[in-house]
Amino acid sequence: MKLIYSSLLISILALSCVESSENNNTNNVNNLSCGNGSIDQGEICDGNNLAGHDCLDEGFLGGALMCSSDCLSYDTTFCNNNTTNNTTNNTTNNTTNNTNWVPPTNSRVYVNTKDKLYYIDPGESNDLVEIGNFTGMPDGYSGFYDIAVDEDGKLIGITDDGLYVIDKETAECTLDFSFPESSPHFFALSYVKAVDPENIHADKLIGASAEDGEWVLIEPDEMLQNPFIHLGYYDYPDYWYVSSGDIVSIQTGAESFKTYSTLKCGSYYEDSGCESDWLAEIDAETGDARLIGQTGYQQIFALGFWGDKVYGFTKYGEYILINVDTAESELVQEFTDLQFWGAGNTTKPYIVQ
Repeated sequence: MKLIYSSLLISILALSCVESSENNNTNNVNNLSCGNGSIDQGEICDGNNLAGHDCLDEGFLGGALMCSSDCLSYDTTFCNNNTTNNTTNNTTNNTTNNTNWVPPTNSRVYVNTKDKLYYIDPGESNDLVEIGNFTGMPDGYSGFYDIAVDEDGKLIGITDDGLYVIDKETAECTLDFSFPESSPHFFALSYVKAVDPENIHADKLIGASAEDGEWVLIEPDEMLQNPFIHLGYYDYPDYWYVSSGDIVSIQTGAESFKTYSTLKCGSYYEDSGCESDWLAEIDAETGDARLIGQTGYQQIFALGFWGDKVYGFTKYGEYILINVDTAESELVQEFTDLQFWGAGNTTKPYIVQ
C-alpha cells in the first residue's frame, strides 16, 4: 500500500511540474535546450525552427520572422507593416518598440527641377509624375538646390537664403528657417541617420558644400548664431573629391544605416579617373568617403533610394538607376527639356532583404 501511495505521489508531482512549466513559461534563459534547433517543452520556436509560423501568422504583410534568443517568443523585427491587432504577449510589438525597424512597403522618391516638384513611386512604376510649380517663394529666389525628406515624411528644400517646408501634394512652400549672411553654398542636402553616435536613429540634417565637399550638420535653431557645424570633408585632403550633387541616407535594419553620395573630382571631369561621377559610401559622422565606382554619368544632382538601387537624376534630364555595390548605372528615361536639381525620400525606404 505504501508503494502504491508513493507512486501516486510521484505521478501527481510530475504532472504538476509539467503544468507549471506550461503555465509559467516566462523565463527560459537557463534552458540549455534553447538553441539546439528543436522545439522542446516550454519553447515556441528554436533558431530557424519556427514551427511553421511566418510573419503573416503574426499579423504582418510579409518579411522574415525570427525566433527570440530565449526561444519563448517570435521576433518580428523584420516583418513588414502590421495589418492587424493580433500581436500577442509572445510577439515583439513592432509598432511601439523604437529599437525595431519596419521598412515601408512603399516609398515615393521626390524630385525637383528649379521650378517644379515631381515624384516617382517605384512600387507602382518608374514613371515621373508632376506635382506642380513651387509657390509661395519670394521674387528672385535661387531655386531649390536640393530637397530632403525625414523619416516622418516632412519635405524641405534648401536655397541660398534658408530652408522651406514644401507641401508634397501641392508644392506650396513656407519659409522655415532663414540662414545668416555668408552661409555656405550647399549643393547637397539630406536627413542622415547615425550622425550622432549617442542617438543613431535620429534624423540629422546634413548639407554638403559645392566648393570643397565639406560635410556640415545644419541645426535650424533661431537661437544659434551659427547653425552650421563642421563635421569633416569627403576625405579631404587625401584626395580632392567634392559634391557632385546629392546625398541619400537610409536605415537598412534595426541598428544599421547606409549613406551614399555622388562625388566628382575637384578638377572637374578632365583628369584620368574623373570622367564621370563616382558613387561613394559616406561615414555619417565624419563625411569620409569610400569610393564604390564610377557611374558613367556626369552631374548627378539628385539621389533617391528604393529596393536595392540608388535612383539618380542629372543636370541633363537623365533618370538612371545605380547599383549600390558596383556603381554601374542604367538609363531609365531621358527628359531633354528638364534639368534635375534635387531629390529626396524618407530615411526609412523600402529595402530588398
